[in-house]
Amino acid sequence: MKLLLAKLCEYACKLENQRHSMVGIFDDIRLPGLPLDHPAFFICVQVEFEADEVGTPWAVDVHLVDPDAKQLFHANLKGEVPQPQAGAIPIKLFAQIAVPPIRLEKAGDYRLDVIMNGRRAGEERVPVYIVPGY
Repeated sequence: MKLLLAKLCEYACKLENQRHSMVGIFDDIRLPGLPLDHPAFFICVQVEFEADEVGTPWAVDVHLVDPDAKQLFHANLKGEVPQPQAGAIPIKLFAQIAVPPIRLEKAGDYRLDVIMNGRRAGEERVPVYIVPGY
């Protein structure tokens, strides 16, 4: 099990052709002042599995934390590694997680932590800046 992607974006969906769409990917947040309620957004995660993992359980936890490591949002995804479609190896899973509006209290480095099967798999840093007049 390997983490391929962990990103924040304004909107995400699965299209009719089974492809995924991420709109408005952002790596930082710029605001005129704080505190502020950030509008709803999405966290997108893509995970890859190998053939020998088919049928085994998996779990992915995502935590969005503020600069003081206070948890602002948490989601837990779990399942069993599916059979590959048409023999496609490695097997890829794409998840889009809707995040409700969250209150941002201070500037600094916010962080998206990704835990896979109980082990830290990666993080995405999201600095929050105050930009007067923004």
